[in-house]
Amino acid sequence: MSSHVITLAGYLAFLVAGVGLDALAHRRGSRIPAIGAVAGRIMHSRTGRIAVVAWWAWLGLHLFSK
Repeated sequence: MSSHVITLAGYLAFLVAGVGLDALAHRRGSRIPAIGAVAGRIMHSRTGRIAVVAWWAWLGLHLFSK
């Protein structure tokens, strides 16, 4: 198995964990904030918006540059 396949499997596992966590957040009475609420809180400040753009750039560089 190549390192590329292992890396993609790691990203996929991270994505599945995020979707599962968001599913738990949407249950009635859950204390876990939904992804939309977290993203809204992060995007509230300029620093948060810059961090999101930097994260997207990092993700694109490492995931889509093969």
